[in-house]
Amino acid sequence: MCTSLTLETLNQHVLLARTMDFPVKAAWKPVLINQPNYVTALSGTRLIKYPYIGGGRTEENDNILVADGVNTQGLSCAELMFPLKAHYLDNEVDDKLNLTPQDFLPWVLGEHASLKEVKADLDNIALIGKYWMAGKEVFSFHWILTDKSGQTLILEPTVDGLEVIEDSIGVMTNSPTYPEHMARLEKKLKVTNQQALAAKAQQIIMSQDLPKATNTPTTRFLVAAVNKLGTLPSRTQYEARNRLFNVLDEVAIPYKPSMDDHPNFNYTHYISVLDSTDQTYYFRYHDSRQLLSFSLTDLVEEYPNTSRFLA
Repeated sequence: MCTSLTLETLNQHVLLARTMDFPVKAAWKPVLINQPNYVTALSGTRLIKYPYIGGGRTEENDNILVADGVNTQGLSCAELMFPLKAHYLDNEVDDKLNLTPQDFLPWVLGEHASLKEVKADLDNIALIGKYWMAGKEVFSFHWILTDKSGQTLILEPTVDGLEVIEDSIGVMTNSPTYPEHMARLEKKLKVTNQQALAAKAQQIIMSQDLPKATNTPTTRFLVAAVNKLGTLPSRTQYEARNRLFNVLDEVAIPYKPSMDDHPNFNYTHYISVLDSTDQTYYFRYHDSRQLLSFSLTDLVEEYPNTSRFLA
């Protein structure tokens, strides 16, 4: 039940934040990807042009699966689950770069400097519903991206192809599709356009009659949207960072030690905030209030040509 949103501050920092909710016990950690290349499941080895930092975990044979990240050019991306809605091709396509769903985020961050570059390159890839290099599952994903420009891009693989949504409000959770989320949001708040949506959200914030999230993507979308649209822009990246952690705390699924006995129980493994402007990555584990902060610029210099977990 992941939730994500973007913010732009008055001092011109652009941030992407997300909860990482996953239905199995897994050791997610901050990770630096600074190796010369990466391996795809269907298209061989690819050059990493832009190192990145994000949240990841080790799969079998020491393969690193990364769920979100910001690269050295300030491009940020997060993958969220998209069950029942994600649609991939069955077989590889000639004259395309064939990627499994788990290959998509490394392709975005490792090979592109901006949203403009990603959009221009989308026609050259095909998303194939086949296994990645580790595991025996084809994950249902959609993606939220931002960069230093402050624009948000949502990419959703559906039966109609890879849907590119450029005019979003900068909020995304799990299924249904983004247009369906927006239709539900407008119906819930009794408005018909984005300008009226912002005014209604401000009214809700002022009245302190805030919605409460349940374990459904639609209520999480509502909470994140109202908090984003109904609040004045943050003055600094630090103010925005704290605001984002507070908002995501409202939609997080608390971890309890008893969940260790139920490995399929979904909970929030971590919350992260990615600053596209200065390439800083903030990370907080599910069972700790300690906030970890990492500068990608410093790490790339400290650990050249290598990938490593950071905590």
